[in-house]
Amino acid sequence: MTIEVEVLSELYTMMKQYVPAKDRQECADNLMSVMVDMLGDKELKEFGTTDATLKRALKEYVDEESYDEDEEDSDW
Repeated sequence: MTIEVEVLSELYTMMKQYVPAKDRQECADNLMSVMVDMLGDKELKEFGTTDATLKRALKEYVDEESYDEDEEDSDW
C-alpha cells in the first residue's frame, strides 16, 4: 500500500489542530520516525515541507542519521 505524500500532508494539516501547540513538535518527530520507514527519500523531503514543524522534525532526523553514520565511520 502506498500513500501519496499530498494525502499525508493534508491529513497531517487536518489532524494537527487537535494537538496542543506545545506538543506539536514531539508529535511531528514521532510521525517523522514512522514515515522514514514508509517513504522514500524524495517523498520524505516533500512531506517535510508541509510546515515548519515537520521541517524541523526532518532536519533533526537527517542530522541524527548523519551523526550516526559519522560514529560508525570513526576509528574510535
